[in-house]
Amino acid sequence: MERRTVGNVEVIALADMQQAYPATAVFPGAGAALDRFAAYIDAEGKILLNFAAFLLIDGSRRILVDTGWGPEFSGQLPDELAACGVAASAVDTVIFTHLHGDHTGWNFDRATSRPYFPNARYLVPKGDFDHYSAQTPPPASFTRDIAPLAKTGQLELIEGEVSLTPSLTTLPTPGHTPGHTSVMIASGREHGCVLGDVVVTRIDAEEPALDMSFDWDHAIARRTRESLVARLAQERALVGASHLPAPGFGHFAVRGGRSRWDPAPPP
Repeated sequence: MERRTVGNVEVIALADMQQAYPATAVFPGAGAALDRFAAYIDAEGKILLNFAAFLLIDGSRRILVDTGWGPEFSGQLPDELAACGVAASAVDTVIFTHLHGDHTGWNFDRATSRPYFPNARYLVPKGDFDHYSAQTPPPASFTRDIAPLAKTGQLELIEGEVSLTPSLTTLPTPGHTPGHTSVMIASGREHGCVLGDVVVTRIDAEEPALDMSFDWDHAIARRTRESLVARLAQERALVGASHLPAPGFGHFAVRGGRSRWDPAPPP
């Protein structure tokens, strides 16, 4: 758990877990291009991914962005929330950047089948809901984590730019999934972003044209990645990224037409 501020908005990184993946599986078409990124790849040829959620505190609002992998992966999100003094019942809104299972895992208590965040609205990107609900069968994580929200009355589909508070607005950032959505922060003269999976590693931060295996549409993902990285670099925005090195805070920089990820120093 680590805290930052963007103007009057407190941004708290909550680490659910970490897991390493073969670099060639994440970027299957990269070939020899991966040689340039040896510093980010371990001796077994793997990239360590962080799996983070982010809590946004804006006045009286407690907004959780994503809910991690969940108990099946020994996720630590409940402990991380407790460490920052926020009870699950105090979260008033849960919003998903997208509906992959590593972002929806703590929606329901496995023992009771009750929503883990009982007083929250669950805001779901409509593009993703339509896409995954139409599959036969839908993904297991969708059936487990998302579909039951309709029965509890907590499901709310969103699309486009939606104001969550005067300082927090959703931004469609498609490509990784059809309805992928980031949360933009503007408070005072400061800017921030909870990125989701627009950028997943320091490799695609530096080489945004690389195709990443988890993306739904590579061409759309590349355009989104390039345009959003350029915007966030220009705004000098504090970025909370789901899978970049823990705790996931940093800034994008673009110089001479090349981009990079600069991790934020410890507070």
